[in-house]
This record gives sequence, structure tokens and C-alpha cells, in this order.
Amino acid sequence: MKQLQKYLFVVLLIILSIPVLGQHLVQDQKLTKGVLKNGFSYYIYPSDSSSHQSSIQLFVKAGSLQEKDSQRGLAHFVEHMAFNGSKNYPKNEVITYLESLGVKFGADLNAYTSYDQTVYKITVNTSNLKQLEKTIDIVADWAFELSFDSLEIEKERGVVIEEWRTKQGASARLSEQYLPLIFHQSRYAERQPIGTLDILRHFKHSEIKGFYNEWYRPNLLAIAVVSNQNVAAIEKYIKKQFGKAKNSKNGIERVVYNLPKHKDTLYSIATDKEENDIDYSYITKLTALSQINSVDKFKQQLVRSFFNGLSKKRFERLAQRSSVFKSGSMSDIDLMPNIEVAVGGAALFESDIASGIKNYITEQQRILKYGFTSEELSDYRKEFLAQLNRAAQNSKTSAISVIESVKEDFFNGNTVISREQRLALQQKLQSGIDSLTIMSFIGKINQPGNTVVMLTGPDRIKGALPNQLQLQLWQDSISKMPLERWSDHEIVPTKLLTSSPVPSKVLKKEYIAEIDLHKWQLANHTTVYLKQSKGRKDHIQLTGFRRGGFSVLDSSDVVNASFAQSIIAASGAGDFSRRALSKYLTGNSATAMMVLSKYREGLAASASLKDIKTMFELLYLKWTEPRVDRDVFELQKRKALESVKNKENSITSQYNKLITQKLFSEENEEIDENRISNELKLN
Repeated sequence: MKQLQKYLFVVLLIILSIPVLGQHLVQDQKLTKGVLKNGFSYYIYPSDSSSHQSSIQLFVKAGSLQEKDSQRGLAHFVEHMAFNGSKNYPKNEVITYLESLGVKFGADLNAYTSYDQTVYKITVNTSNLKQLEKTIDIVADWAFELSFDSLEIEKERGVVIEEWRTKQGASARLSEQYLPLIFHQSRYAERQPIGTLDILRHFKHSEIKGFYNEWYRPNLLAIAVVSNQNVAAIEKYIKKQFGKAKNSKNGIERVVYNLPKHKDTLYSIATDKEENDIDYSYITKLTALSQINSVDKFKQQLVRSFFNGLSKKRFERLAQRSSVFKSGSMSDIDLMPNIEVAVGGAALFESDIASGIKNYITEQQRILKYGFTSEELSDYRKEFLAQLNRAAQNSKTSAISVIESVKEDFFNGNTVISREQRLALQQKLQSGIDSLTIMSFIGKINQPGNTVVMLTGPDRIKGALPNQLQLQLWQDSISKMPLERWSDHEIVPTKLLTSSPVPSKVLKKEYIAEIDLHKWQLANHTTVYLKQSKGRKDHIQLTGFRRGGFSVLDSSDVVNASFAQSIIAASGAGDFSRRALSKYLTGNSATAMMVLSKYREGLAASASLKDIKTMFELLYLKWTEPRVDRDVFELQKRKALESVKNKENSITSQYNKLITQKLFSEENEEIDENRISNELKLN
């Protein structure tokens, strides 16, 4: 507790010293950042001294956008070759060595390539400086010394082509129809990171070597190290390993590509034989907020976060009380580092495509015209402040969050600030975010033009989908309609329990010293195990199980049981509807749920220490007074029936069903889609 008070005191001091909006953010003092004479950048951050885990990443300011026409897909291919031989680690010796340190390929050792960047990641146990230095050697080899052995290239060619094949499903075929509109007349439309099959099959080895030699140059690279080893020693070693590399004298300039503007809204109605879902969506392309390096820009990002959170809550509520569309969304995100987009859409029911789209547009326009109510903003602020409080209680800074911040610094120019400063800024600036602030933000993202509207679905209903003219007519007419403001009043009971439960007696207490565990036997036959965590000291985690689950039920109850958990969880408990319960718990960390699986049943709950009473009351309420909301049941039933229908039409589902029938004896009763459908229709 003293440690927490000290941490909160530090945050308070930072709050009191926060500069005015126009001033620059202050770089985290723990971060060591530098640029060598050849332009190579490095970032070093000390991790928790008790951890021997080091995170090392190599950043490359090059991706598929930097490829020539004859190199499409080779930025990604280079990434693969990093694990297939370098000057000091022939063939796959990098993987062999790192696996000897406990590194798992995929989980701890990985990489990715996007349009404008390539990133290599290693998380490794480095109990001494020599181990860390050897890992840095690997990164240096990736940066400047890849071998590109002819035999290894040909072996990897098949691997990459197979990866290309796995990406050619329904979603990829649909994206081929609408991405040319999203990336309208831009280089992005011609530079998918996976590349083209023709080039992957036939490229000359000189092409991949040429891309590597051109773009893997010091002034486009950076290393990030988060470790408990000596920072000065790490910095010295990085300078030694990366300082000698030279940039090519006639290096091609790295161009930042944007999306051309278009006045008219573009429409894409795309179908595929293997697609089952029906989705309506839109995307409006904007100019991204660049270089988050001032308090003002930090606040703009915070306002965006508030908008996204409020929108998420609104559409979650709509999904609960409306059965016109399955789910909806509306948010503002970064599509690329320099391209911001306002996006949204709805998952539609096959029987309600037109009304689902019109209902979604109505709710979208309601937000664009009126924003959010003071009640919505108040509830969201309570949750936000509760999250800040929980974050403040955990004084450790994770390596993942540091690496992400450093990556944003290198690629986008965002200032790396300390965890304490971030929390303090959020704490202070949130109070200045009101309904007018949100409406001002909405005005910025609700700009005419540069919009693409997409409707996707299965081939079999192609004739039932509205055409471009209808979509345009609905959008235009609804945007001009007078709409009422959002109203969602809910009566919330003042307390969870109307009467206090009768406590059970403790019959026996036992302490198991070997594992520091307390064991209590209660009179109601419950066995309680209590163990103090060494992690989050303010966090309570409770789980309880017994044998049972679906396996002990009569087969006639299995379908009902499979839906029971989700329906009951969405229905509230006792005198509380789901909405009322959510409002009652706003800003409270307590959660509780019933669990039902194949072989066991039970409960799970969690809370911060101050909310432990609420946690137990909530758990008792859900345990003793579950309820089934008829509207929730009907909505879940409708979704389930459509899901079953989609599975019947799914090629993959049909294939899996045939395999199952061949593998399992007919003596075992199968709970198939037809049975689920029939039983749901009877209810």
C-alpha cells in the first residue's frame, strides 16, 4: 500500500506540473535514444531488474510500397530469408541457437511486413550481458549480412507461395473487389505485401538481393532493446556492431505515399461463393494526426479514444435492444501511419438486409448530428477513471508497451513518454472532454467526399442485395431526415441484494506451508483454497468448479445447455436487466460469471480490493437469481438459426461434417446443425 501511495503521489506531482496544451511532451527519462553517424537509430530501455527476459526488435522503414514492379512480394520474402541464413548464422542456425535459450519460434521469435515497414522481434532469456550481445549480433546480421543462398531461396519460395495460397479464401477474393476503391488510384492498390503469384514463382535472385541492399541501409533502420542488463554497456555494443555500416551513395529516396482524394462516394457490392456473412460498411479517408509530440496532440488522441469508446458502448446497447442488425460499430482509426479513417458498419440478418442497412445509417446519423448524451459521457468517464486507477496500481511498465511506444517514435515521430506522465496527462485532460469537445471531433471526421461504401455477402443472395442506387438513396434520404436525440433511460435498483445471505460456518482450517496455501472446509460442503499473489496486490481473482457440465445431462437438454450461459449472462440477474446491471456497476471493477463447459461447471469473479464486497454480492446474485430475458432469448435464437443456415451452405462446414461422419461411429449420437435448428424452432 505504501508503494502504491508513493506511486500515486508521483502521478499527482506530474499532474500539477503538466504544461499547457501547446507545449511539447517530455521524453521518458529512462529511455536512452541515439542516432549513429550513419543514421542508424537505437533505443534502450531498462526493464524490471528481477526479469531476465529481454525484448529486442529491428525496425525497417521499408515494406511493399518500396518494391519495384518486378519485386512485388519480395519485401515479405526478405523477412522470411532472415531465418534462412546470414554471414554468422548459416541456414537456420539462428533458430537453432535461440531455441537452445528457450525461445519458441512464432511466440518469441517472429516478424511481419506491411506496406511501409518491416519488424523483427525476439524475446529471449538473457541472464548475462554476453547472451544479450549475441542476440544483438543476430539483429546486426539481419540488418546487413543476410546470405540469400540460392538453395535456401528456392526452398523458401515454396513456403511463401503456400502462404500466398492460404490467403486466397473468400475474404481475400472480396477484398480484391473493394480494396481498389479504398486505395483509389494509389500505389497501395498495387502493392499488397503478400505480392503476386507470378513474381513469387519466377523472380530472379538478383531482385530480392537488390531490394535488401537498397532498403536495408542504416538510415532506415533502428534497434530497440528492453533489458535489465547495463544500459551503457548495451549502448557501447550497439555502436560497435551497427556503426560501421554504410549507406549507398545513390540510395533511392523513401517516399511517403498518400491516398488521392475523390469527391464522389464510391460503392462496392461484392459477393463470393464461400462467403456466409452479410456486412455493410463504410470508410472515410482523412489526413492522420502526425507526430504526437505535444500536449495538444495528446489530448486530440484522447478525445478520439473517448469517441471510439462512446460509439462502442452505443452500438453494444443497440445490439441488445434491437434485432434489426446483429452488431454495429463506428470508430476513427489509423489505416496507415499517415492515413486516418472514420469507419463503421453492421453485420446483417439475411432476412432483414434493407431494414438493417437503413437502421444502421439512422443510428450513424444520430451520432453525427447529436453526439452522445451527458449520461453516456458520465458513465464512460467513470469507467475510464476506474481503468486509470487500476493502471496506477500496477507500477511496472511492460516491455511490450515500451517497444510499441518506441516503434511509434521511430516510424511516426511520436514522443515516448513515461507511464507516469501518460497516466497524469490522461487524468488531467479527461476533465476537459465534454459533449461539445466530442461534437467538435465528430465535425472533423464527418467530412464530405473520400468515402467508400461496401456491401459484401454470399453469391447465393446476390440478387437480393440492394444496388448502388438504392444504397445512395438511403444514405441521402436518412441524412436529411429529422431524427430524435438518443434516449435510453433505465431504472436502476439502489442495491444488488434485497437481503443479506446467511453465511456458512467454517468447519476446518488448514495451512499448507509448502505452497503457502490456506484451505478451508465450509459447512455447505464447499472447499476454499486461498493463496496470496505476488503480482497485482490489489487484485482479487476467484474461480470455483465442480465436475459436471454437458456430459452429465440428458441428451435432450444438451442444446438448451449450450445456449444457457450466453443467454443468462446477457439477461441480467435478480431485479436488474442487463442494462441496469451495467449502469449500476459503472466505474466498479467487480465482475462475475457462471461457467458451463463439457465436463465441469462453476463460477469466476474478479475485482480490485476496494470492490470485493460488490464482487461477492454480484456473484451471489447471479448464482441465486439468474433470469432469462425474452428479447435476449429471441435475438440469440435468431442469430443461432442464421448461423446454422450459414453452416449448411458453407463448403468448409460440409467438408468437416463429412470427415466427422467418417471418423466417428454412428453409435455416438451427433448433435448436428439440423437438431439444433429444430429444437430452437420449438422454443
